[in-house]
Amino acid sequence: MKMNFFKRLRLFTLLRRFRGVLLIVMNFCDFCLILVRIISRVCCLVLAYLAYLSQFPALLIGRKEIASHLLSICSRQLLKALGIKVCIQSDFDWNRPGRGFVHIWNHENPLDVFIVQGYLRLPSITTAGSHLGYVLPFFDLTASSAGHILLDHMSPSSRRKSFHRAFETMSTYGQMIIAPNGSLVTSIYERVSRSPQVLARRFSTSIAPWVFVYRNLSFSRQDLYSPLSILLRRLLAPPATITCSLWERDLQEIMSDIPKELFEMCVMNFYISRKE
Repeated sequence: MKMNFFKRLRLFTLLRRFRGVLLIVMNFCDFCLILVRIISRVCCLVLAYLAYLSQFPALLIGRKEIASHLLSICSRQLLKALGIKVCIQSDFDWNRPGRGFVHIWNHENPLDVFIVQGYLRLPSITTAGSHLGYVLPFFDLTASSAGHILLDHMSPSSRRKSFHRAFETMSTYGQMIIAPNGSLVTSIYERVSRSPQVLARRFSTSIAPWVFVYRNLSFSRQDLYSPLSILLRRLLAPPATITCSLWERDLQEIMSDIPKELFEMCVMNFYISRKE
């Protein structure tokens, strides 16, 4: 009996030591994974800035298409640097020449501007120029060159000018994307602008409703317009995913010819039905 007791005690002691060593190894592996994650994201961030700075020589010689392509590369690398994987899903060729749409989406994240430029490659109306300049100098210049319309949502005159410029953008590019809720402060489930309906009627086209789904990605209200804070937080954060979906059947969900007083409710109901 006495021998069995000492054997069990020795076995228990060995197990405790093994558990301690195992925890040390696991913590070390976690540290290595975090370190690799940070290094890879910093590399992506460096590539993003190299692409961004390369735009300016292209703009100086009037090569706007090259500059826009470099801005798209910058946008994709920035999202990678922030640990965000973007998935684009669609069952038809929505970007086919000659088949333009007025695109809309549920704008709920400050990083949407990089998806629009980096993956969808659509001109848009954006408020990003007022705050992204702190981390991307002269962003308003590069965004305008790529076809985006810069908006100050606090200024009534800016809102009017951006709406009139949207007609020029549709004429030039054949399609564009608009956030019906206007800004991050107001949800699409609370407010919808009629601008997409007016544009779709004017150019006799359909409204294409994108649905963005954000996984493991959220920001506090005070960080929504603080790009430096978002950058620092996301460099260390776990991976996140943004899925952007557009299905051909949904082109019939929001018709541009419905009465204007029903348009807002129609858009809201659509996005409520697609909300996860």
